[in-house]
Amino acid sequence: MSDFIPFFLIPFMAWGVRRYKRKQDDFGALKRSSFYIGVSAFFITEMVRSFYRPFIYTHDIYDFHFADTIGNSAGTVAAIFMILTMTHTGITKERNLFFLVFLGLIVYEIVGGVGGNPFDVWDLAATIIFSLLSAIVYFGILKPKFKDIIETKGSPTLAATDVINGQREK
Repeated sequence: MSDFIPFFLIPFMAWGVRRYKRKQDDFGALKRSSFYIGVSAFFITEMVRSFYRPFIYTHDIYDFHFADTIGNSAGTVAAIFMILTMTHTGITKERNLFFLVFLGLIVYEIVGGVGGNPFDVWDLAATIIFSLLSAIVYFGILKPKFKDIIETKGSPTLAATDVINGQREK
């Protein structure tokens, strides 16, 4: 039963975050995109950890450390995107926050090895690789894609409509 607890929490977590961001009038296209990426990564993490990993371990299948590192891989993406969803938009703040989350995950992985848990270099590598991929997706794809909407003052919905209709002042 404990394997299913995260599946009960995902909808409540998603509902709470979405409701909070909408109440703050800070749930524009960029926040929605990062929110959906974060929730999806969390769901994938829990699916693989609950079902795929036990199956691989039970049948002694070598899957190139995928089952071993999925918690760090998708979990890193979930942590980064959910924290970026919860913050207010500001490129300096987002970069600093991104770096702090990345650093926190690295320190957690290293300290976990010191605290009696086995240190796994594959988990550390997965954290670094998926942090870099998250940075590319957020700062290289999502931010430029929604730049016009972010820079437009006022309601994100109206700003998006103005940009689509070509009515944005330059």
